[in-house]
Amino acid sequence: MAFAMTRSQRNGVIGFFCSIGFLGFVSKFNDLVSSYQARKNIKRKMKVDAGLWKTLRSILFTACGAREGWTVFSLCCCLLLRTFGSVWVSQHWGKIVKSIVTRNFLAMRRLLFDFAGATVGLALLNAMLKYYISTLKEQVREKLTNWCHEKYMRPKDMIFYKANKVGDDKLDNLDHRITSDVDKFAEIFAMVLSQSLKPIVDFVVYSVELSRVQGLATPLTLYSWFAFASIISTVTLPPFGELSAQEQHLEGEFRGAHSKLIANCEQIAFLGGEGPEKRVLNVKMQQLLSHLRKSTQLNFNSETVRQYLNKYFVTVIGLSLVARPVRLGTGGMATKSPEEVSQYFVSTWRNMEAISTSIQDLFELTNRIGRLSGFSSRVWQLMCGLQMRPPVLHKEIDAASKGNNPP
Repeated sequence: MAFAMTRSQRNGVIGFFCSIGFLGFVSKFNDLVSSYQARKNIKRKMKVDAGLWKTLRSILFTACGAREGWTVFSLCCCLLLRTFGSVWVSQHWGKIVKSIVTRNFLAMRRLLFDFAGATVGLALLNAMLKYYISTLKEQVREKLTNWCHEKYMRPKDMIFYKANKVGDDKLDNLDHRITSDVDKFAEIFAMVLSQSLKPIVDFVVYSVELSRVQGLATPLTLYSWFAFASIISTVTLPPFGELSAQEQHLEGEFRGAHSKLIANCEQIAFLGGEGPEKRVLNVKMQQLLSHLRKSTQLNFNSETVRQYLNKYFVTVIGLSLVARPVRLGTGGMATKSPEEVSQYFVSTWRNMEAISTSIQDLFELTNRIGRLSGFSSRVWQLMCGLQMRPPVLHKEIDAASKGNNPP
């Protein structure tokens, strides 16, 4: 006997495939935005790599292993379980509201006890999520730092000397790159990974749920609006990769100026050079602050547009979509009691808020990926610089070998 699907089940299946298709669109959209920003960076002569995923694979496959892979897998499982828990909370919250409206306080008390007991598990899941995010950051930083130390201090090659002092391609502010850049990269990588997986899982689950309850019109309308709003927001989007890379460069210059002061403090004290050294420190600080103010201003312009389109105006669209079945009497709403309509509104509105937040997070991956691109570019340059250094005085030795009196 063939299995006959109900209309809500059929809508849920179609909603699932629509959500997968929309994820493909978002991925392509983010790639186009990243390429657009990379072209702007090239025009401005900024050294930010356009191939972020290739750079990330090179960094992580070089330094990380099975331990970090297991942490990522555990993080994914926790995110999936928490999303299903959030769906249950939305449905349960609707039942609680219905019991209050109908003055069924005995049912309300039972539902509250169920809610209090079940959310203990959700609290544990939230704590585990933060634990795995922090653990992933620490593990990535540990592996990358140990790899850099291994290459930096390998015997007889004098990499620590060549990278700091020899040649035109020596690495600037190497201490800052190994300590601060690697730490920031690990932190932003863990954040981007967790904030990428969560909206993807939430988006698929809530798309299926809304399609099943309200039909396909609601999720498809939200998809269309957020796609339009994100295209408009892209015009005001600052080049996050360039800004992050430049910020770290200026931070390294400022820190390097202080390191030089400490290294040469006896000579400066003997010669009375406090005034010139103070001017150098102040200039480095002002350059950094000027860049940070520019970044803040660019981010302010982008946030103003994004907040209105993606937070406030979308509320108008969401309320219209939630009220639509009640207004038209579709989906059996014409025969439902006020208490059942209240339950429907609360649970559906929470689901709609969740899917809206997940769609916003998906499009905002462009911002986070931009910052990650800047840090990954600097870390990969560091790793390449430590992996292979040219021999000391190789040009001079070659020239002398070809001369009349070779050594």
